[in-house]
Amino acid sequence: MKTRMRSIVERVISYGLIVVAILGFLYFQGYVDKNQKAALAKKAEDLIRLQTQIAEGQKSYTERQQQIDAIMAQVNTRRAELERFEALLGKTASYTLFIDQVQRKAQAFGIGILNSTYVRPAPAPGAPPNYLEFSFTMNVTGSYEQMKHFLWEVENSLGRLTKVSNLVIKPPICDKEGKMNLTLTLKTFFIQ
Repeated sequence: MKTRMRSIVERVISYGLIVVAILGFLYFQGYVDKNQKAALAKKAEDLIRLQTQIAEGQKSYTERQQQIDAIMAQVNTRRAELERFEALLGKTASYTLFIDQVQRKAQAFGIGILNSTYVRPAPAPGAPPNYLEFSFTMNVTGSYEQMKHFLWEVENSLGRLTKVSNLVIKPPICDKEGKMNLTLTLKTFFIQ
């Protein structure tokens, strides 16, 4: 009987321990599952937040890339304008051609050039170092209408930036033949 009782007690304890182990396992599994589900939910929220940030970042990147492309287009346009401008200026060695152009314009309008002087191209104040300013001074004579047309042509139709930087009318304003005597200084730029 003792053995039988012992055997029953051992079975009850064994089954009891198995039941306790199963209950413990189920409780532990439920607790772990709950924590894992909470962690997974948090990770899912983090993933959604990161995906949103990635989408916003890609949108921002696209906008920035479009801005960069627009700026590069402007830079290329400005570079082309600068190259065209510098091509119009010409090299320093061509300043004698400029003098020739001005003299031909004067002859075309019947303007007499009494004398002329020039200052070799030199660095222009406030300009980049490779831009040289050229100054050409002339004493000219001609009628008012001739002078007016000549000055307009010099500033507007030589195909380069030319300005009348100084103009002095010598007295008398007109002589007996209706001609005036001017001293004028023209300035232009060249590339070194």
